[in-house]
Amino acid sequence: MATSAQAAHNVVANQTASALSQTSSLEEKAASADAEKTVEKNHPVHEDLNGHNQGVSRIEALYVVFGKGWKIWGLYLSIALIAYVSSLASNTIYVYLPFATSSFGEHSTLGTITVVTSIIASVGKPFIAKIADLTSRPHAYLYSLVAYVLGLIILASSTSVNAVAAGQVFYTIGNTGFDLVLTIILGDITSLEWRGMSQAIVASPYIVNAFIAGYISSAVSLEGWRWGYGMFAIILPVCTSPALYILFWADMKAQKLGAVSIASPAYALNEAAKLQDKKSWSASLLETLVIIDGLGLVLLGFAWSLILLPFTLSASANGGWKNASMLAMEIIGILLLITFTLYEFYWAKFPLMPKRVMNRTFLCCIAIDFLYYLSGYIQSTYYSSYVYVIRDWSTREYTFFLNTLGVGLCFFSLIAGGLQRYFHNYKWVQLAGICMRAIGMGLVFLATGDNATDVNLVMAQVMISLGGSFSVIGSQVASQASVPHADMATAISLLSLWTGVGGSIGSAISAAIWTNKMPGNLENRLQDLLPAANITAIYGSLTDARFSSAEVRAGVIEAYDDTSKMYLYLPALILAILPLIPGAFTSNFYLGTQQNAIEDKEIHLTEEVDDAELARRAEEAKRAAAEKVAHAH
Repeated sequence: MATSAQAAHNVVANQTASALSQTSSLEEKAASADAEKTVEKNHPVHEDLNGHNQGVSRIEALYVVFGKGWKIWGLYLSIALIAYVSSLASNTIYVYLPFATSSFGEHSTLGTITVVTSIIASVGKPFIAKIADLTSRPHAYLYSLVAYVLGLIILASSTSVNAVAAGQVFYTIGNTGFDLVLTIILGDITSLEWRGMSQAIVASPYIVNAFIAGYISSAVSLEGWRWGYGMFAIILPVCTSPALYILFWADMKAQKLGAVSIASPAYALNEAAKLQDKKSWSASLLETLVIIDGLGLVLLGFAWSLILLPFTLSASANGGWKNASMLAMEIIGILLLITFTLYEFYWAKFPLMPKRVMNRTFLCCIAIDFLYYLSGYIQSTYYSSYVYVIRDWSTREYTFFLNTLGVGLCFFSLIAGGLQRYFHNYKWVQLAGICMRAIGMGLVFLATGDNATDVNLVMAQVMISLGGSFSVIGSQVASQASVPHADMATAISLLSLWTGVGGSIGSAISAAIWTNKMPGNLENRLQDLLPAANITAIYGSLTDARFSSAEVRAGVIEAYDDTSKMYLYLPALILAILPLIPGAFTSNFYLGTQQNAIEDKEIHLTEEVDDAELARRAEEAKRAAAEKVAHAH
């Protein structure tokens, strides 16, 4: 589910832009239902005097430039267009991956591709967030678009399963960047009481597009999956251009007028210091790598890749887990993970997980979402393949079913956001969601064999989406509330990072079980009906599995049930219950009109933008900063 959305204009007007107009909100401190809020309000606000969080300053300055007129509405509408088109793409593109791999006779590599892309996307999230902080939100958007389009082009022109995997990596990074940057912008411009609802609103196009996507994928046909990828390589840049134009225009105008220096004294000091001490391009590059913690990102990415990939490769390796290469990958991966941990704690100047954001609520949110994605991916990695084989649905009906989960998540997120807005807290909504999702996972476990009816299959997805939306929205709002604005992008990316790692581990476990159990189960069920070569073909292709003779297909379905029910769906059900434990320990923050629960400030849009006045105040800020730097030297 997309996690990004836009708030109503009057709400945004009460929250965004000039850092000069800050007001206390003492009543809301008293309204908090949890005593821990008092403790967490002592969380040190990160004032980055080196300008490393200038993205926050620039987004606040950007809204100084907009004011309350038609320009801000133009931004909202262009963001809504991006949300609509990206949701339409997401609702169709993922349908084609099983058929892209099957076209090369490599359907079993689906788990490996999922693991690799999940790891890269997860590790890429802190990188994208740091880019958004280090440069600006518009730049992060642009980089995501380039990766998105490049991935689609590679997928559409792929000539091997390796090319499919490479294209999926770039596409996943771009798609992740789109969602992440939108989520960051929403956190920049909305109050806590509207945070959940705003994210649900921009995700709401999925509700409509899930049905439209069924007609698109049916018209494209599964044999035309290349065009299914290729058409969005054209559509997406066109529809993204208005938002990028508006954002870059506002960003450049804000810098020209000096609005960034007004919004952030830290930025002004940094610019003044640059004039005093100019650095070479190599020194600047090295500083950038240090700030984004490039070494930490590389260590983390390689560590999880080496730990998880053997789970998907062991079945095809000579000797399986006894193969020396599998054991070497595991050992090296574990050593790299230990090295990463030590490096982050003792040597990293700008660690991926800075201690200042490690409060109780944030850690509990990570645990909740980690378990959520771990259980979800164990259950879902091969679930679409399972349903495709066991049900006689058309392509359109199959696509509708696959989108049931996304539609439910987006629809019920609106309800979750509304409940948070009305009751001004998130905790009981989240706990109820965890319970409902566990019921849905239980229905997945039951809806196998003769119980795999249309009603049971659909009802399971509905319950999972209902509970999942309440749980996910709760974690997003709570984690963002628990840190100051300067650390918000970091918190968002870290939550996404560890949920992605949870999903990667889930995919690896699912792939390991599938590749190790499914071939044997197929042989047991089909050895009296087909030669070994035909059984291998069925294992490698969804279409061969589904369009076999009635007797053979019955054996295939039994093999799918043998592999899935006890080895995938039961562990997923157990893991879905565990988030209740960390959920009980989160802080019950009062969701009020502030940007977060740590800082006592509200940021407002100006009624009118006076360019001359902005320029005058900017010059004053720059002079004051220059004097401080000169005095320091």
